[in-house]
Amino acid sequence: MMKPSKTSLRDDLDVCAYSRDCVKVLDAVGKIVSFNEDGLRIMEIDHLDQVRDVFWPELWPEDVRRLASEGLTTARSTGVASFKAPCPTAKGTLKWWDVTIAAIPGASFSFAVISRDITEQYAEEIAQRSSIERLKTVTDSNPDILWDVDLKADRVWWSEGIQRLFGYGPDQIGEGTSWSNEHIHPEDRERVVAGIARAVESDATLWEDEFRYRAADGSYITVLDRGSIIRDANGTAIRFVGVMQDVTARNEKTKFQELVTAELAHRVNNLLAVASALFQQSLNTCEDKDALGRAFGARLLAMANANKSIVKGSADAADFHTLVDAQLSPFISDGRLIANGPAIFVSAEIAQPIALVLNELATNALKYGALSEDAGRVTLDWSLQPATSAVIIEWTERDGPIVQTPAHVGLGSRLIQHCIPKAKVERRFDAEGFSCLIEISLPHKPH
Repeated sequence: MMKPSKTSLRDDLDVCAYSRDCVKVLDAVGKIVSFNEDGLRIMEIDHLDQVRDVFWPELWPEDVRRLASEGLTTARSTGVASFKAPCPTAKGTLKWWDVTIAAIPGASFSFAVISRDITEQYAEEIAQRSSIERLKTVTDSNPDILWDVDLKADRVWWSEGIQRLFGYGPDQIGEGTSWSNEHIHPEDRERVVAGIARAVESDATLWEDEFRYRAADGSYITVLDRGSIIRDANGTAIRFVGVMQDVTARNEKTKFQELVTAELAHRVNNLLAVASALFQQSLNTCEDKDALGRAFGARLLAMANANKSIVKGSADAADFHTLVDAQLSPFISDGRLIANGPAIFVSAEIAQPIALVLNELATNALKYGALSEDAGRVTLDWSLQPATSAVIIEWTERDGPIVQTPAHVGLGSRLIQHCIPKAKVERRFDAEGFSCLIEISLPHKPH
């Protein structure tokens, strides 16, 4: 192999000296002939003699050497080759390089290799890629739905949450706002679309609404939708970015809490009304304070036991006589409420609703009905229908105040009407007195 002449070697060195990249000249085999000064500094090589005549691919890590060798082969056949790869300096500093290999034709064939340090650029790319991957991870794992509307192009981007929550496939999701608006419940659509339009056309920066949105199966899910409006320097809305959140469970919990609060208030009001009425009855029938204390205390205790049995419940079957005594003993004691019926056992899941209804009927009778007047009387009868395994309960009030049909259905009325599972309830507001007929289909034949 012919060696480069001293003149060509000097020319090569002159060319290398003016580059800020790491520039090397290799002979036809690939051994290092020359290195520019900046290249030696960048590679942390103290002197050219350290690398002179070294086969250039051997400077690379083992897993990259094949890439360097293939680069020489490609450059020899096509004139140029390039690749990007990591390689430590002579002192072990890891750097990333953008390498270009060019064949230098002539009497003494050689290569010019230019390696540009792209470590900082590569680090920025890695950081950006990691940031994008982190954002995608957050977006994909978020149970809420992220959306971004290009208002000028009328294009909507949805996160994958719309597929998880509503069950739509990627090919089912439209790109425009019309698709989104069409999936708002018809009863909510006009209000929501108009609200968005007002926010976009005004100088508002935020928008929020709660509405029902159609899922792929045709059902509707209640969502809370919040958006931020991005405007240009002229104040024109250009983007609309926001989050849609499923609030179905939250709303159901709120409704449940409201129901519990209403029921609690109803029960407390009932207890206070019953306590007041019992005190008045005791006062009317007792001759002295001691007798009043004993009578009223006994009635309060009976009322407390009745309330405790409702709250605590039981896992065992209940005897109907025991159930009636527990709930109505505050009212039975003075003989104004008469209870009659055979021995019947009902399951725990039926017993507690029956207890609630009996307590409600008695409370209403004491507050508004027959037991609110001295002459009033109440009869409670129950029977068993063997053919249908149904229990018939008849509550009849007589000699009380004039009966009037309620103007509205309150919580107590709804409790009587719907509390007992599989029960038929008929309430009558006749002139002679209020009555309630309840037919309960038992899950198992009583014994």
